[in-house]
Amino acid sequence: MDKKILILKNDRVGDFFHSLRNIEHLRNHFSEHITDIHLSEINVRFASVLSQEKLNIIQVNYNLSFIEKFKLFLKLFINNYEYVFILSPKNFYFFLPIVFRNTKFLGICVDNEKRKRPSIFLRKYLFKYEVNNRTKNIRKNPIYDMEKKLLENVIPSIKYQIPYNEIKYDINGKPIDVLFHYKSDIFGDIDKNINQFDELFLQLIRKFNIKIRVSTDLEFQITENNYIDIFKNNKNIQFLGPISSDDLIKEVGYSDLIISPHGAITCIGAYYNKNIIDIFDRTITKNAYFEFRPYTRGKYQFIFKSLDIKKTFNKISYKISNLF
Repeated sequence: MDKKILILKNDRVGDFFHSLRNIEHLRNHFSEHITDIHLSEINVRFASVLSQEKLNIIQVNYNLSFIEKFKLFLKLFINNYEYVFILSPKNFYFFLPIVFRNTKFLGICVDNEKRKRPSIFLRKYLFKYEVNNRTKNIRKNPIYDMEKKLLENVIPSIKYQIPYNEIKYDINGKPIDVLFHYKSDIFGDIDKNINQFDELFLQLIRKFNIKIRVSTDLEFQITENNYIDIFKNNKNIQFLGPISSDDLIKEVGYSDLIISPHGAITCIGAYYNKNIIDIFDRTITKNAYFEFRPYTRGKYQFIFKSLDIKKTFNKISYKISNLF
């Protein structure tokens, strides 16, 4: 009978890419095993980045339905998994080790101010676990490191790679490819601020010899065409608009620098070791910042959004100048 491992990872796109390096290290070590992986309907769109050899992808909801819980229970009953890795700390998952005592469960647990997930009692049934402590606004290890430490209980130590060289910049050479991702909750209404976007992009192009491609979330609705008319007049600015998951991966791959509000785009860029300018809302806590700070071998910089969009753009320009 084939040996198997099970990875439970039904969460959001950013979380998936935070974990992707660790998942790949895990699969490389268990290369003779069949891997079953549960992915949410949100991040299953990006499953093509995984090696498909000996891989079974099971799409489930972000929050499991009763039927999905029953199917998972049945799957564990039928399959003789050597290890189950709980990388999305859903409450239901932590009850499974009580029943399936012959399977080694490893998981990320969470301590909040009001409760522990799972309880101390349920943690006794896990083979190994790491605790994500969210009880204080403190500096902490990013989720990548927490998972790395957890997996090293069953696979050899994963060594960090030293940072690779930053952008090779030549004012008269090949332009630097920049992917700029727009989100309304950070940058406001693009229709109302189009002239400020245009001013920023033209300033960056004149100063740094770059090409800019502007992507947006899939939910973005085009209401006016005036900004498209402005951008298409400059060969160094391309308005991509909403793009599919496959196209997004390609656009990130083309890029030398990612400028985006913190989220899926910056996490994808980090996985591909891009230089990143990560834009955070001022409401983020120190605890959350360190937990979700992406790991990249490129140069990572962050800024906090200002109430005045011009100040936010000035911060972006300053961070770009740090690269050169």
